[in-house]
Formats: sequence, structure tokens, C-alpha cells
Amino acid sequence: MDFLYDLVVALHLLGMAVIVGGWVVARGADRFPAAIVWAARAQLLLGIAIVGLAEAMKEEGESLNYAKITVKIILSLVVVAMAEIGNARTRRGESARTQLDAAGGAGLLAALVAALW
Repeated sequence: MDFLYDLVVALHLLGMAVIVGGWVVARGADRFPAAIVWAARAQLLLGIAIVGLAEAMKEEGESLNYAKITVKIILSLVVVAMAEIGNARTRRGESARTQLDAAGGAGLLAALVAALW
């Protein structure tokens, strides 16, 4: 079970790298990168899987930090929403800079919450 947990966490970190790195690379573009959209979707699902695995693996008497989990889920939903909206705007030929910045900023904030909280 530990290997599965570590694998899911590693994939979650790769997704964060795609979101934040894609944001930095595509910052000046009007198109919303599809890689960020897929990474945002994966991040939400992988985050839920991490919480489920952590809940299953915890020792009796231990407790997860549900406040942190709630904040991370909210930030993940913001990233997914902005990615989906930005992707739709790109497909219509409209600029998606605002959505790109919101998704990248929320992704960066989620990474900071994960590392510093």
C-alpha cells in the first residue's frame, strides 16, 4: 500500500509541474495549453486518491488535516474550472490569458499550501 501511495503522490507532483511549468511557458500566449487542462483534471482525481489512501493507511488515533485538504480541494477546483473555461475559450478562438493566469496562480498557491502548511 505504501508503494501505491508513493506512486500516486509522484504522479500528483508531476501534474503540479505540468500546471505551473505550462503556465510559465505559455504565459505570453493567447492559447490555453491542453496539457494544463489534462493535468488539472488528473490533479483533482489524484488528490482525492491521496486522501483516500492516507485515510486507509492511517494508524488508530491519527487524524488527517481536513482544513488543509479542504483548502487544497477548493484550489484544485479553481484550477480545473479555469482550465476548462480557458480551453473552451481557446477552441472558440478567444483569448484565454485571464484563465491561464488564474489556473497557474491557483496551481502555484496549491503547491505552496502543500509544501508550507
